[in-house]
Amino acid sequence: MMSNARPNNSAPLVAALLLVLAGFGLSACSGMGDMLPEKAGGLPANAPERPANAVPTPNVYAVRPTREAPPLDADEQKKLESDLTSLRESQKARANPPPPPPPVTKKKVPAKKPAKNPVKNPAIDAAAAKKPPADEKQQAN
Repeated sequence: MMSNARPNNSAPLVAALLLVLAGFGLSACSGMGDMLPEKAGGLPANAPERPANAVPTPNVYAVRPTREAPPLDADEQKKLESDLTSLRESQKARANPPPPPPPVTKKKVPAKKPAKNPVKNPAIDAAAAKKPPADEKQQAN
């Protein structure tokens, strides 16, 4: 009798992939990047040195110190807001000056209409009179 179970051929590939990922994860925690050449992903030669003493992490649970100056009252707050608003408006006016007025265009004088009976030029009339008549065939087309 034969079994219906199929062999799992991807198990070695998954194991190798997990091993490589674990290696990358562990190498990210080390300081070997300082010793690698720049082409292999190390620090460049002109990178600044690390500080000798690490900067301390601030304590997020510490109690905040009290303020030395009292908070602003309503009148001081309104005065400060109006000062800031006027300063903002003056900066906007300096940054975006109003556009220049459009150039003044003169109104065009309408062209004179030709007279009903234009003056005829006698030289043109004489040239038209000397012109031979057109062919009758061309006039039919």
